Amino acid sequence: MPRPTVVVTRPAGQSRQLTEALQAAGLDVLGFPLLAIGPAPDDGPLRAALARLADFSLVVFVSPNAVAYALDALAQVQNAPAGGQWPVDVALAVVGPSSVAALAERGIAAPAHRVIAPAGAHGNPETSHETARFDSEALWSELDTTPGAFAGRRVLIIRGNGGRDWLGDRLRESGATVEAVEAYSRTLPEPGAMQWQAVREGLKPEASPCAWLLTSSEAVRNLDALARLHLSPQEHERLKQVQCIAPHARIAAQAEALGFAHVLPAAPGDAGLLAACKQWADAHAGPAAPAAMMAPPVAPAPPAPAVPAASSPALSASSVPQAAAPDTVSAPAPAGTATPQSTSTKVDRVTTDTTSTSAATPPPAAGHASLSATPRRVNPWWILVAVLVLATAGGFWWLQTRVERLTQELARRQQSNDALVQETRVLSRNAQDTVKELQAKVGALDGQVGETRDKQAALEQVYQDLMRNRDDWELAEIQQLLTNAGQQLQLTGSVQVALAALQSADARLARSDKPQYNLLRRAIARDIARMKAVPDTDLTGAAIKLDESINQIDALPLLSGERMLDRTPGDADKAATQKGASGSSASPTSAANPAAGSASTGGNFVSRLWNYVLDELAQVIRIRKVDDANALLLSGDQGWFLRENVKLRLLNARLALLSRNEPVFRNDLAVAQAMIARYFDTRSRRVQGVLTLLKQAQASAVTVALPTMAESLGALRALKKE
Repeated sequence: MPRPTVVVTRPAGQSRQLTEALQAAGLDVLGFPLLAIGPAPDDGPLRAALARLADFSLVVFVSPNAVAYALDALAQVQNAPAGGQWPVDVALAVVGPSSVAALAERGIAAPAHRVIAPAGAHGNPETSHETARFDSEALWSELDTTPGAFAGRRVLIIRGNGGRDWLGDRLRESGATVEAVEAYSRTLPEPGAMQWQAVREGLKPEASPCAWLLTSSEAVRNLDALARLHLSPQEHERLKQVQCIAPHARIAAQAEALGFAHVLPAAPGDAGLLAACKQWADAHAGPAAPAAMMAPPVAPAPPAPAVPAASSPALSASSVPQAAAPDTVSAPAPAGTATPQSTSTKVDRVTTDTTSTSAATPPPAAGHASLSATPRRVNPWWILVAVLVLATAGGFWWLQTRVERLTQELARRQQSNDALVQETRVLSRNAQDTVKELQAKVGALDGQVGETRDKQAALEQVYQDLMRNRDDWELAEIQQLLTNAGQQLQLTGSVQVALAALQSADARLARSDKPQYNLLRRAIARDIARMKAVPDTDLTGAAIKLDESINQIDALPLLSGERMLDRTPGDADKAATQKGASGSSASPTSAANPAAGSASTGGNFVSRLWNYVLDELAQVIRIRKVDDANALLLSGDQGWFLRENVKLRLLNARLALLSRNEPVFRNDLAVAQAMIARYFDTRSRRVQGVLTLLKQAQASAVTVALPTMAESLGALRALKKE
């Protein structure tokens, strides 16, 4: 009958001792991890908490994995290659014996440190693992649960992702400040195709008995989820009918809630799981029966006639009486010895036949008595029969001894083979675990190699960009310079800026003095010649004159205004000349003849009076000659709008000048001049000055076709492509 199989669902790399113990007990083991343990995605909170470890009065580890990852992180925080040093005044609390052993391996144990654990976790002889309970409730019973015992104290709980928070809630209710950090992560692994094939083979009706070790509630949930994905509905139902072994009542309740029908409770720890597996295996396989009891009884056979010595040994053994075989042949094999059943049965049959034949042989005493009483001649056939019987007995004895030796050698070799098979299975399981770990490491290394390759490619690209040769940088700078100058030439029409850019680029190329730049320099020289051939246009001066004219529009006199007309400079000079001539001609006469002087004095008075009267009359009566009578009908508001329209026309002319739009410029300027000549007093000095400025602006604004730097830019692009 095939040996029972136990499926171990612990994480890979954490079930070696239990696997070896199960195989030593004669059970086949199938590794089927339902949890994967790895570092936390972000260990920053864990490192920060371990850096201020002295602030906590109690640190709780929920599992051996929490102990391992937390102490490794503590060694890195303390920069201690051989492992971190745990503060003596900080108490520790764990929930099981495995965590106690993990702390002891790191040198954290009593009496140097205070380690709080449930009863039986420290290996106390008075507490058996069968009755012990290792969970948060058992740990809480070992703590000081009096009201206010943890008031003002800080407690650190180191755990994995997820899990129960029962203990943290109880500590908070007692007044403690609880901080929980994740030291490791639990994920769902993906079993391989060979593992699923082994599970399907074990679910077949003719397969050997199979039991699943479920060591956590999360493993039970993962098993149900994976079975729904990878097994058929019939296989899933058969899986729920297999035997499950759970070391905790909460795990058993989770399995029953998911539909697993047969759940066997076990004591905590590897010893409890091993005992439960042995109990289940004995119940399904039955106790081992001795080999002699397994052989069917054989009835004694009557003595047969003598046969030749060349006959089969089996026939001789069943027909010739002989002494019984030694007791060691028929004795059952010791418990745990893998002696083949067929061999033991065969030896037992030979021993039984020999014993029964010997017992049935009649004693020869009667024959001797008759010979002594009545002398008779001895039949020579009896002597021959006796010799044959003796020869047959000797041959059978030699054959029996040979069979015994062969049987013992076969049993010894079978035991050796079984031991080798068990060792091979253990080594193969260990090799599988090692291969899985190496595959995980290789995957991580492949990811790191990919990241390193990407970083190397990025660095090479940056290095190539930084190590670009000087010629490329110089050509790029010249191209940028010429492009900016060409854009400014098109926008502002500034030929001087473009000419300066071309001359600067030619100077830089001349300093390089390289033959490949000759074509580019010829193109730049032709563009420089075209720039120099462009006539100078003083657009800025014309714009300034337009601005000055705009500023003077508000002060120009209108024909409809009430102010006196400004006199022209020629009229004032004529009046002054006339007054000076009259005064100089009167002076000699008055000096020579006093009487004539008095007469001239009277005449001057009359002339001055006449002039005064004329001036006064001139203030009352104004005589104007106006060609357009509408100019005299402008009111004050209309005069303001007129001035604004003239200014708008001049502003439009200025914008057209700057945008090099000559038709618009000349049209607006002509309209503004016509409006000034029609509605303003052209005899005024200010009006005449504005008209003069407008004429000068109109004469200086000449439209010129601006050249481009297309030839230089084209030659530069061709050079860069080469």
